[in-house]
Amino acid sequence: MNSENKLSLSETNILNICTEIEDTVAIMYRFFSKLYADNETVSSLFFKTSLEEDEHANQFRLASRLYGAGMKSVKTNIQQVETLLIKIKALYESVQVSSPTMKAALELSLQIENKLAEYHMNSIVVFEDQNLSSLFTSMRKNDDAHVLMLQQALKSL
Repeated sequence: MNSENKLSLSETNILNICTEIEDTVAIMYRFFSKLYADNETVSSLFFKTSLEEDEHANQFRLASRLYGAGMKSVKTNIQQVETLLIKIKALYESVQVSSPTMKAALELSLQIENKLAEYHMNSIVVFEDQNLSSLFTSMRKNDDAHVLMLQQALKSL
Protein backbone atom coordinates (compact mmCIF):
# COMPACT_ATOMS: atom_id res chain seq x y z
CA MET A 1 0.00 0.00 0.00
CA ASN A 2 1.28 3.43 -0.89
CA SER A 3 1.22 5.42 2.35
CA GLU A 4 1.90 8.66 0.47
CA ASN A 5 -1.68 8.75 -0.81
CA LYS A 6 -3.72 10.00 2.08
CA LEU A 7 -7.02 11.72 2.41
CA SER A 8 -7.42 15.21 3.80
CA LEU A 9 -8.83 15.71 7.27
CA SER A 10 -12.12 16.79 5.68
CA GLU A 11 -12.25 13.62 3.58
CA THR A 12 -11.49 11.47 6.63
CA ASN A 13 -14.30 13.28 8.45
CA ILE A 14 -16.64 12.29 5.59
CA LEU A 15 -15.70 8.65 6.22
CA ASN A 16 -16.47 9.11 9.93
CA ILE A 17 -19.91 10.57 9.15
CA CYS A 18 -20.58 7.66 6.78
CA THR A 19 -19.71 5.34 9.68
CA GLU A 20 -22.33 7.07 11.80
CA ILE A 21 -24.91 6.79 9.01
CA GLU A 22 -24.33 3.05 8.69
CA ASP A 23 -24.40 2.59 12.47
CA THR A 24 -27.73 4.43 12.71
CA VAL A 25 -29.28 2.36 9.93
CA ALA A 26 -28.07 -0.84 11.61
CA ILE A 27 -29.71 0.25 14.87
CA MET A 28 -32.96 1.00 13.04
CA TYR A 29 -32.94 -2.42 11.38
CA ARG A 30 -32.41 -4.08 14.77
CA PHE A 31 -35.37 -2.05 16.03
CA PHE A 32 -37.46 -3.40 13.13
CA SER A 33 -36.22 -6.92 13.85
CA LYS A 34 -37.53 -6.67 17.42
CA LEU A 35 -40.69 -4.86 16.36
CA TYR A 36 -41.65 -7.65 13.95
CA ALA A 37 -40.40 -10.53 16.09
CA ASP A 38 -43.74 -12.30 15.57
CA ASN A 39 -42.80 -12.79 11.90
CA GLU A 40 -39.64 -14.88 12.04
CA THR A 41 -38.79 -14.41 8.35
CA VAL A 42 -39.04 -10.63 8.38
CA SER A 43 -37.43 -10.31 11.80
CA SER A 44 -34.48 -12.46 10.69
CA LEU A 45 -34.15 -10.47 7.48
CA PHE A 46 -33.98 -7.17 9.36
CA PHE A 47 -31.46 -8.63 11.81
CA LYS A 48 -29.28 -9.99 8.99
CA THR A 49 -29.46 -6.66 7.19
CA SER A 50 -28.46 -4.86 10.40
CA LEU A 51 -25.34 -7.03 10.55
CA GLU A 52 -24.49 -6.05 6.98
CA GLU A 53 -24.89 -2.39 7.89
CA ASP A 54 -22.53 -3.00 10.81
CA GLU A 55 -20.05 -4.38 8.29
CA HIS A 56 -20.40 -1.26 6.13
CA ALA A 57 -19.72 0.89 9.20
CA ASN A 58 -16.65 -1.21 9.93
CA GLN A 59 -15.41 -0.65 6.37
CA PHE A 60 -15.60 3.10 6.90
CA ARG A 61 -13.92 2.75 10.31
CA LEU A 62 -11.08 0.81 8.71
CA ALA A 63 -10.63 3.39 5.96
CA SER A 64 -10.62 6.18 8.53
CA ARG A 65 -8.07 4.35 10.70
CA LEU A 66 -5.86 3.98 7.63
CA TYR A 67 -6.01 7.79 7.37
CA GLY A 68 -6.67 7.37 3.67
CA ALA A 69 -3.52 5.36 2.95
CA GLY A 70 -3.99 3.77 -0.48
CA MET A 71 -6.84 6.14 -1.31
CA LYS A 72 -6.77 9.13 -3.66
CA SER A 73 -9.93 11.01 -2.82
CA VAL A 74 -13.56 10.95 -1.73
CA LYS A 75 -16.22 11.60 -4.38
CA THR A 76 -18.77 13.33 -2.17
CA ASN A 77 -18.80 16.39 0.02
CA ILE A 78 -19.32 16.84 3.71
CA GLN A 79 -22.61 18.72 3.29
CA GLN A 80 -24.15 15.76 1.43
CA VAL A 81 -23.22 13.22 4.08
CA GLU A 82 -24.15 15.53 6.96
CA THR A 83 -27.57 16.08 5.38
CA LEU A 84 -28.02 12.34 4.90
CA LEU A 85 -27.05 11.68 8.52
CA ILE A 86 -29.59 14.23 9.76
CA LYS A 87 -32.30 12.61 7.61
CA ILE A 88 -31.43 9.07 8.74
CA LYS A 89 -31.42 10.08 12.42
CA ALA A 90 -34.77 11.88 12.02
CA LEU A 91 -36.19 8.84 10.27
CA TYR A 92 -35.06 6.54 13.06
CA GLU A 93 -36.56 8.86 15.67
CA SER A 94 -39.86 8.96 13.76
CA VAL A 95 -40.19 5.16 13.52
CA GLN A 96 -39.54 4.91 17.24
CA VAL A 97 -42.35 7.37 17.96
CA SER A 98 -44.78 5.90 15.45
CA SER A 99 -43.97 2.34 14.45
CA PRO A 100 -44.58 1.70 10.76
CA THR A 101 -46.47 -1.31 9.49
CA MET A 102 -44.29 -4.22 8.42
CA LYS A 103 -44.94 -3.37 4.78
CA ALA A 104 -44.03 0.29 5.33
CA ALA A 105 -40.84 -0.73 7.17
CA LEU A 106 -39.80 -2.96 4.27
CA GLU A 107 -40.56 -0.21 1.75
CA LEU A 108 -38.63 2.29 3.85
CA SER A 109 -35.69 -0.10 4.13
CA LEU A 110 -35.57 -0.54 0.35
CA GLN A 111 -35.55 3.23 -0.10
CA ILE A 112 -32.73 3.54 2.43
CA GLU A 113 -30.72 0.77 0.79
CA ASN A 114 -31.04 2.34 -2.64
CA LYS A 115 -29.95 5.72 -1.28
CA LEU A 116 -27.07 4.32 0.78
CA ALA A 117 -25.67 2.44 -2.21
CA GLU A 118 -24.39 5.82 -3.39
CA TYR A 119 -22.40 6.14 -0.17
CA HIS A 120 -20.70 2.76 0.15
CA MET A 121 -16.93 2.60 0.27
CA ASN A 122 -16.47 1.40 -3.29
CA SER A 123 -18.83 4.15 -4.50
CA ILE A 124 -17.36 7.22 -2.81
CA VAL A 125 -13.65 6.48 -2.45
CA VAL A 126 -11.17 6.61 -5.32
CA PHE A 127 -8.50 4.04 -4.48
CA GLU A 128 -4.84 4.25 -5.37
CA ASP A 129 -4.08 0.76 -4.05
CA GLN A 130 -5.78 -1.92 -6.18
CA ASN A 131 -5.60 -4.55 -3.41
CA LEU A 132 -7.44 -2.24 -1.03
CA SER A 133 -10.02 -1.48 -3.73
CA SER A 134 -10.55 -5.21 -4.28
CA LEU A 135 -11.02 -5.77 -0.55
CA PHE A 136 -13.78 -3.19 -0.29
CA THR A 137 -15.39 -4.31 -3.55
CA SER A 138 -15.56 -7.91 -2.36
CA MET A 139 -17.14 -6.77 0.90
CA ARG A 140 -19.83 -4.97 -1.11
CA LYS A 141 -20.96 -7.98 -3.16
CA ASN A 142 -23.48 -9.19 -0.58
CA ASP A 143 -25.43 -5.92 -0.68
CA ASP A 144 -27.40 -6.78 -3.81
CA ALA A 145 -28.54 -10.03 -2.24
CA HIS A 146 -30.06 -8.39 0.81
CA VAL A 147 -31.86 -5.79 -1.32
CA LEU A 148 -33.34 -8.68 -3.30
CA MET A 149 -34.39 -10.39 -0.05
CA LEU A 150 -36.09 -7.18 1.14
CA GLN A 151 -37.93 -6.97 -2.18
CA GLN A 152 -39.00 -10.60 -1.95
CA ALA A 153 -40.23 -10.13 1.64
CA LEU A 154 -42.25 -7.12 0.54
CA LYS A 155 -43.82 -9.03 -2.34
CA SER A 156 -44.77 -11.90 -0.02
CA LEU A 157 -46.93 -9.63 2.20
